[in-house]
Amino acid sequence: MMITLIPFVLFIVTFLLHKYLILPFEILIFSQETIDYASLLYLPHAVRIIAYYVLGPIVLIPIFLSQCFTYLMFNNAELINTVYLSCLSTLSIFLGFKLYELVRKKNIFNINNTVDWKKIIIVGFLVSIFNSTLSSLYISLNTSYNYFYESLNFTYLIGDVLGLVFGMFLFIFCLLQYKSWGKDVRS
Repeated sequence: MMITLIPFVLFIVTFLLHKYLILPFEILIFSQETIDYASLLYLPHAVRIIAYYVLGPIVLIPIFLSQCFTYLMFNNAELINTVYLSCLSTLSIFLGFKLYELVRKKNIFNINNTVDWKKIIIVGFLVSIFNSTLSSLYISLNTSYNYFYESLNFTYLIGDVLGLVFGMFLFIFCLLQYKSWGKDVRS
């Protein structure tokens, strides 16, 4: 169970990188209303997808808890909205992976310990669609920002996908560095 602590910590680290390195630049481009709920480069999405791909459904609880923790601690969000949005985001991960398995008629998890980056991108996109649609719908129905559902949905979608791609490059870079130190990645 200790292995599930890694996605929890990585989510928090990527969230803080996002909040303090990426968000200040986005504020120059977008309105504060959009920035409050969506980003054009959401790095934690990569953690959600890669963690589920590598570890399976066991990471859903740590991912949910890390989302609640970061939103409450660093965004001063309301508890009820935090729980709902974290539930929707976690549900989106599960739905995206299950939809892929249903359509492809095979399990997403690879038995021979290789990483199929194409699958990760496809599933990450599916998860982004679920996450952006469900979260934008919830925000539009339960906040005063109900007039910009489409732009919020689009920003969510793009931010998740770009965050996934950028996060995958970081992940690959870290794996290559680890291998260059003479370590076996699978150990």
